[in-house]
Amino acid sequence: MECWCVSKIKSWLLIWMTILVLMVCRIEGGCIEEERKALLEIKTSLIDSYFLDLDQFLPSWVDDGSIGGKCCDWERVTCNTTTGHVTNLSLRNMVGIPEKFYGGCKSIWPLNVSVFLNFKELTSLNLSWNCLDNNIVNTGLRRLSSLKKLKTLDLSLNSIGNEIFHSLGALTSLRVLNLGFEQVSLLKKLKILNLQWNNFNESLITSLSALPILKSLDFSYNWLGLSFPVEELAQLTNLEELDLSHTYLSGTPSIQECTRLSRLKKLKSISLQWNDFNKSIISCLSTLPSLKTLDLSHGTLSGELLHLSDLEVLLLKNNDFNGTLPMEAFTSFHHLKVLDLSANEFVGSIASTINALSPSIRVVSFAYNKLNGSILGLCELKNLWELDLSHNMFEGNLPHCFNSLSSLKLLDISSNQFTGTLPPSLIANLTSLEYVDFSDNKFEGAFSFSSFSSHKKLEVVIFKCNNDKFEMETEEPMGWIPMFQLKALVLSGCNLNRPKASVVPGFLLQQRMLRMIDLSHNSLRGQFPNRLIENNTMLEALILRNNSFGGTISMPLHTHANLIWLDMSENQILRTIPGDIHKFFPYLAYLNLSRNILDGSISSIADLGWLNALDLSDNEFSGEVPNRLFTNISDLSVLKLSKNLLHGMVLSGNLSFGHFSSLALDNNCFTGKIGNWTSKDSYLETMDISNNFFTGRIPHWISNMSQEFELVARNNSLEGPFPCGKTPFSFLDISQNSFSGPIPSCLNFQEMKHLHLGSNKFTGSIPNVFRSLPRVLTLDIGNNSLSGRIPKFLVNLSDLRILILRENNFSGSIPKQLCQLSDVSLIDLAGNSISGSIPSCLQNVISPIKPVFRELTISIYETSSRYHQSVLFKEYNSLLWLEILGMQDEVQFTIKTHYRSYKGHILDLMVGLDLSCNKLVGEIPKELGLLTQIHSLNLSHNQLTGTIPMQFSNLENIESLDLSYNGLSGKVPSELIKLNSLAYFNVSYNNLSGKLPDMKAQFSTFTSESYEGNPLLCGPPLEKKCTSTSQVTDASGEEGIDKWYEIDMVSFYGSSGATWVVFLLGFVGVLYINPYWRRRWLDLIEECMYTFYYFLDDLVRKLSTLFRK
Repeated sequence: MECWCVSKIKSWLLIWMTILVLMVCRIEGGCIEEERKALLEIKTSLIDSYFLDLDQFLPSWVDDGSIGGKCCDWERVTCNTTTGHVTNLSLRNMVGIPEKFYGGCKSIWPLNVSVFLNFKELTSLNLSWNCLDNNIVNTGLRRLSSLKKLKTLDLSLNSIGNEIFHSLGALTSLRVLNLGFEQVSLLKKLKILNLQWNNFNESLITSLSALPILKSLDFSYNWLGLSFPVEELAQLTNLEELDLSHTYLSGTPSIQECTRLSRLKKLKSISLQWNDFNKSIISCLSTLPSLKTLDLSHGTLSGELLHLSDLEVLLLKNNDFNGTLPMEAFTSFHHLKVLDLSANEFVGSIASTINALSPSIRVVSFAYNKLNGSILGLCELKNLWELDLSHNMFEGNLPHCFNSLSSLKLLDISSNQFTGTLPPSLIANLTSLEYVDFSDNKFEGAFSFSSFSSHKKLEVVIFKCNNDKFEMETEEPMGWIPMFQLKALVLSGCNLNRPKASVVPGFLLQQRMLRMIDLSHNSLRGQFPNRLIENNTMLEALILRNNSFGGTISMPLHTHANLIWLDMSENQILRTIPGDIHKFFPYLAYLNLSRNILDGSISSIADLGWLNALDLSDNEFSGEVPNRLFTNISDLSVLKLSKNLLHGMVLSGNLSFGHFSSLALDNNCFTGKIGNWTSKDSYLETMDISNNFFTGRIPHWISNMSQEFELVARNNSLEGPFPCGKTPFSFLDISQNSFSGPIPSCLNFQEMKHLHLGSNKFTGSIPNVFRSLPRVLTLDIGNNSLSGRIPKFLVNLSDLRILILRENNFSGSIPKQLCQLSDVSLIDLAGNSISGSIPSCLQNVISPIKPVFRELTISIYETSSRYHQSVLFKEYNSLLWLEILGMQDEVQFTIKTHYRSYKGHILDLMVGLDLSCNKLVGEIPKELGLLTQIHSLNLSHNQLTGTIPMQFSNLENIESLDLSYNGLSGKVPSELIKLNSLAYFNVSYNNLSGKLPDMKAQFSTFTSESYEGNPLLCGPPLEKKCTSTSQVTDASGEEGIDKWYEIDMVSFYGSSGATWVVFLLGFVGVLYINPYWRRRWLDLIEECMYTFYYFLDDLVRKLSTLFRK
């Protein structure tokens, strides 16, 4: 008996020891052996598929040779602490592609799903974002049904087709599925169903009734295209959350349908954003008894807000509400916590009655409205967490009472008119701040960043200052240490540390969590700031544009796979691009190194396989463009190599540009012909090859593209006729080449906005097809050999802003129909054979109000990174500005005798009229004096007569006025002295006379060259001085109709009488003094008397004889 007891005790002791060993194994991370082997098999599959580094990929997944190794401690693996079985596998994005970069799959992971059958206790499996395809179905997805505890499966963001639907039907244990499919009726136990971002239509809605316990349904971003599906949804009586956003719903349910909707007694949250309901939808939804959250953002709602007293979250962003803020409705919201009325048309101030929302309100957004006035009422919302007042018209100082909002986590007052200084006390008291944006206001003075030093929770700081009166100081007090760890920092255009020689902020050395840094436009100095990258391993975007960094580009010590965006443009970076840049920044998607002093080859760039946009313009790169740049980078969409020293036949042979949408090769030394396009699909939207040495003809593929296209081939050696085709050109510039023949009338001009055919060898007349240019803004066909009359149908070009017809052989008169082009601002008809008079109605040449010429031809590539989790979903959208997509218009025009090119937004400001070098006659219309916005007026080298209109003194913006080489007469109006903008004035070689205007204001800058060829002019700056006889009175100034040759009769009679009196007195004086001449004068009188007597006597005799006969 004793032995039996001892034996029994030993047995129990052995059992307990075994359990203890097993528990220790669990505590030390032990796991089931077959599951450990399965995990290692998954790792091997990935390494073999993507050629990954064995040491760096999943470094914790190591086979140490022991049985039951510590795989529960491995990354991405979660085990049951009791049994040791794997329960959760998070295998999302195993390749490590940055998830903000949607570049597509380079290769497919041939995963054998059967490997997961070893995980008997698995409850959650995430395989999203892994470049899986239908092979996952073929390798036994249906067999996962043996995993009876599997409740969550995520297969989103892969390349799996419809074949997966039948396999998923076997997974009856699922509760959460992140994938859209049709056979939902097979999954009766589903509680959460996410079908977003698919192409499902209304036919799928009918099958939802087979999911009796469904609690959450996300059908967003599908196509319903019908009225609100009340009948189908009313059967889901357990539904608590419903998302039908962006499903193209419209209208409003009827009263009966609204009654049925009340069956959803458990529905707490409904999102209907991005649909087209009318305002009565709110009253219909008020029948939902448990509704707490209502999202009707991005719609067309207007009118008054209804009283929904039980609502906690009301989102009405981006609708058509207007008027003042609905304060009365606010008083009915007794439980409201979140209110978003942003992006509407509200005006006026925020009344103090907004305190009715207190104490429940936590989040308020009035952003993107037209609010102004006082914001003191917001100080009463003591429990506020988030406040967004951005993009309104608030002004004045920030109220000091804001420092009482001690719970405030998010504060955005950007894009207003706030002035004064930023009080440090206000910032110091808001210690709960996590997100702050003070951008684009009118603050002045200096602000010390150390005011944020005690803000432990601070994550996002945005200051886009762009204000020379504001300075950001980061180095005082010396040695201050931040208690925060930022995720995003934007200090753009803030005059950073101007008194401290513009150094990089020192507090950044203590930051380790930054994902986005923007220090652009600050004149910062020093070497390439490697420390910013090395210290922040999660850094995604580094923007140091427009500073004064020098030295070379040096690589960090380790690989930074998260960096997708690097902008070092407009600095003073030297030397070459490192050859191993692809090793340290393997997933770089946006690279901008433009406007530096870089040189050498660009071959290393071709190894950046994930590039989407590349700008290397305005440097000194040389050599040829590597072919791998077009073949190795399959996702490259934007390439700008402008203004370098690159050469070679980059466009010769068979062309295939993959996914290129924009290609800029201008201002290099490229040669050769443009080759043939071999790809069936084309994404190309813009191509700039101007200012190179390309030869040959334009290939036909350029004229046969299906999408809207912009082509700039200016200043090459291209020739021949331009090929006909269907391409809907919106921008076509082939000027300064050798194209010949008539202007092609077989092109698609319907989308044309800018047409430049100048400086070629085109002949014939302006084609009739030009009457159908409904959207054209610029028409430049100057410097060709065109002839005929200027057609009257140009009046049909109602949007025309610039008309260039110079240096052709046009004849006839200027059609008065041109006066009906009310938006035209530049007309150049110089150098033709146009005759007749100048139409007085050309006074319509004005400066249009609406700008149409872009200041920067840019493409905005944007990555939306949510660096801060908030109720308002505030995210900072980082923008990479590339001067690629959309061409800048360029026009040559003569101003101040200089024939120059003007480009981009300056064309919106230019107003000019050039009719020089023609055969125009008659007088200058005085109506041209009404062109108060004109900058340049050139009427030289014609046959104009008359005077210079005094009304020209009204041309207050005139900078260049050329009336030389005509037949103008009269004086130069002294009133022209009032023209303070006049920089060039030329009236040489006319018939002008009289005294010149005084040497005052701008006229003090004009030399004698402005007046030469007018011999009757006098006064400075001419050497000829004015005398009393040389000054001719000009009466043309009174009414503007008197002629220079009309005589002042009072002056004439007075001067004549005085002359005769002087003469007679002198004559009498001579006779009185000299007796000899007195005697001779009396003899002469006597002789004349006798002669006259005998003449009369003889005449009387002859008449008497004749009468008698």
